[in-house]
Amino acid sequence: MAIAAALNSLWEVRINGTMEGQTTANVLHFKCVGATADVNLHLILVLAACFVDNLLPVLTSAWTLISVSWKQVAPTLGVEQVTIPPGAGAGAGNVACLPSYVSAVISKRTLTGGRDHRGRMYIPGIPETFTTGSNITNPSDLWTGIANFIICVLAAFRHPDPAGGTDIFDLIVYSRKLGGSAFPYQQAGVTAVESLVPVQALGTTRSRKVGRGS
Repeated sequence: MAIAAALNSLWEVRINGTMEGQTTANVLHFKCVGATADVNLHLILVLAACFVDNLLPVLTSAWTLISVSWKQVAPTLGVEQVTIPPGAGAGAGNVACLPSYVSAVISKRTLTGGRDHRGRMYIPGIPETFTTGSNITNPSDLWTGIANFIICVLAAFRHPDPAGGTDIFDLIVYSRKLGGSAFPYQQAGVTAVESLVPVQALGTTRSRKVGRGS
């Protein structure tokens, strides 16, 4: 059964993977700016396609995309849904990789200043062959894949729609400090993402160390 989204509802999306027996997760938030009868079709599968088409080919084969889990988080808390997107599976990049807690970083930027209005996305599964020292090699297939992923996401989820189409979901930064950390979330914590910027320096995610959790 299709899940509908009402105007101004907020949604939390988690991209789930595994590497070295460790769970990894990327959590993104979206605001519905055009009501839809099918969140899976207009949000989840679109986002997953950006990931599968652009990142999975360049991430290590030691990392596997398992599923995408998602739920409404405002104005009420919805039941979590799970989608296994077409193309899910292991990365196609070199198996020789950096540790599970080393990530590529994408900076989320808004038009509002301050720490509460920006965020980061940490991409796991970095092949050694695409790095030099503590940086992603530029140019490299990984750097190109990240750039194309960003183009894909912004084309689908930035307001106003760069292609002139009709927006349904906007990528947002959600501040738990401003909007509250308990469900359901509040609109006060929402800021629309204006740009996504790749960071050449590699980042670390301590929670992804083996034995530390997702």
